[in-house]
Amino acid sequence: MIEHTLDTANSILYLRPKSALEKDDFAQLAKTVDPHIEKTGDLAGLIMVTDSAMGNVAERLASHFVSAQIRHFPAAELEAAKQWVMNR
Repeated sequence: MIEHTLDTANSILYLRPKSALEKDDFAQLAKTVDPHIEKTGDLAGLIMVTDSAMGNVAERLASHFVSAQIRHFPAAELEAAKQWVMNR
């Protein structure tokens, strides 16, 4: 399961993995994000809020958001992650 929030003002998708991901998680993300991408052309960034090792998940997510760049930030550094996205 993955919780997500789309910050439409800054075009940032926040992801919070809560348990093992399932196919439906990606379908729900697409329902949220795809209309925004169609309207604006892209996401500024994708921020995963977790202290877990998420390399495998990040790779799968990046395949959906082709132009995404991934950088790991510990969950306590959420503001630093947002600044990294905004300053790219």
